[in-house]
Amino acid sequence: MILQKDLQQYCRKRVLKRVIPCIILISIFATILALWGNIIFSTDNKAFQASCYIVVLLIPFIITGVPHKLMDSTYYGTVKKVDIVTTTDNDSPVKPTREHLYLKNTIYLSIEQPDGKLIYKKAYSGKARLQQNINTYNEGDSVFHLYGTNTVVVIPDSNDSTVHCAVCGSSNSIENDKCRNCGHSLVKRI
Repeated sequence: MILQKDLQQYCRKRVLKRVIPCIILISIFATILALWGNIIFSTDNKAFQASCYIVVLLIPFIITGVPHKLMDSTYYGTVKKVDIVTTTDNDSPVKPTREHLYLKNTIYLSIEQPDGKLIYKKAYSGKARLQQNINTYNEGDSVFHLYGTNTVVVIPDSNDSTVHCAVCGSSNSIENDKCRNCGHSLVKRI
C-alpha cells in the first residue's frame, strides 16, 4: 500500500518523536555509567554489576515508550468479527454511586489482511453509557489504521457521504481531499 506523502511524513515524525529522545537518554545514561558506574554500583560481583547496567540502560526505552510504538504498524483489511467488551472503568478518579455510570466499552476487531493473515486489534475504548462507536464497525467493512494514531477508520463505500480522517478521526465530507480539522490527506480507498 502506498500512502500519500503527508501521511508518510506524519508516520516518520511519530517515529522520530520517540526514537530521538530515547537515543539522547541512552547516551546520557551510558555516559553516567561510564564515568560513575563503578561508584554507583560498587560490588565485587561483576555479573550483578553488569545486570544493573543493563537495567539502567533499559530505562530510556520505558520512559519514551519506544518498544510499544515500534510494535504499532499501518494496516488495513476486512472486518471478520466485532467484539464489544464491557468492563468497569478503573481509570476514572471519581466513581459515581451506581455501577452502570462507570462502565467502559472496548471494541476489538478481527481483521483479515489482503495476504490472508488474521489480526486482532483494539479499535475503540470509551464510556459505556454514551454508547459511542458501537455501530461504527460491522462485519465486512474495510478498515484502515495509520501508524502512530489511536484510530481505526472505516473506508467509505460508494453510498457513504462522509469519510473519517485516519490521523485525528474527525468526520469529513466525501468530496474533501484533506481533513478540515488537521489538514492531512483523507484515505478514501486502498
